[in-house]
Amino acid sequence: MAKKKDLRVLKTHKAIYTAFFTLLQKKDYTDITIQDIADEALINRSTFYAYFHDKDDLVEQIIEQKLDSIRAVMQLSLLTNDNEVKLMHIQMVLTQLLEQIKEDKDTYVLILSIIDKHILTDKFKGIVTDAYQDILSRLRIMESDMEVPVELIIDYSLGILFMTVNWWLKNDCDYPEDQLARLIMKLVGNANLTVLGISVI
Repeated sequence: MAKKKDLRVLKTHKAIYTAFFTLLQKKDYTDITIQDIADEALINRSTFYAYFHDKDDLVEQIIEQKLDSIRAVMQLSLLTNDNEVKLMHIQMVLTQLLEQIKEDKDTYVLILSIIDKHILTDKFKGIVTDAYQDILSRLRIMESDMEVPVELIIDYSLGILFMTVNWWLKNDCDYPEDQLARLIMKLVGNANLTVLGISVI
């Protein structure tokens, strides 16, 4: 039987998260102190340190929570029983990812404002690689009889994804998720992909 989480712990975490995000609306990340967070959350500094090593650890745990949610979406299979990848499956995953981001857009906006984009890209890249390792292991992209590294294609595609999502968030998500998913797919494109053992239809 799964052990229930202590409600006091959950409430304290929520108070600290809320305090931190409230302060980010007023101050730069570098100017926020642990005492500021404790005062805003109506707790002692010792209570903060009971859960987090420092401010960076707090941010890291917030990011990991969001990444866990993204991992859950990425578990959706892109392959059919015939070993095909359908564009509609990719669009479905992208749409669900965008819906999730929109539900908690304020948190994602703040995360993007304080975390190095390269760090987030690397973390997301790890999730994509783990979730779709079977597909990626059979992917071959040829250009002028030379094989292009799959890692380069992943980095390129994620770069487009991050720039598009960042634009979307800055514009208050004022673009339907399913339409944005289709746009991302068009921006990335698949005309030059040759997949061994997998067809994209």
